Amino acid sequence: MALMTAHAFNAQSVYGTTGRAIGSDRDVEVQVFQTAISKLRPYSGPDFKLTSEAAEVLSENLKLWDILTVDLVHPDNKLGTELVTQLRGLARFVRFHTHGLYAGTGTVDVLLDINIAVMQGLLGRPGESSGASQAA
Repeated sequence: MALMTAHAFNAQSVYGTTGRAIGSDRDVEVQVFQTAISKLRPYSGPDFKLTSEAAEVLSENLKLWDILTVDLVHPDNKLGTELVTQLRGLARFVRFHTHGLYAGTGTVDVLLDINIAVMQGLLGRPGESSGASQAA
């Protein structure tokens, strides 16, 4: 499932290098989601407070989902219509929920759960890991 084929390097630039050589598109996507998860994780839990550091991490996560959305609507995207629709819906939800966090409502946990679920899908293990507190 090559989600960010045309934009993999842009996504990596958002999150920096991961210390591993670039592999397949899927490998890059997994690395980018792992990095996003590791950056979001310190802000999980019911006591989320918006700081400048938290806002930067949330902004980076939105950039990841914006890149994903651009790739989803690209004519060369080979994903099925149903999966594209589901992922675009998740992207809209991520944007909506993130703006709620900027406004002081909600927790980061749901964003972690979404990113973990997408990463697990990329790894071919959908549903294996759930909950923001589990390791990714």
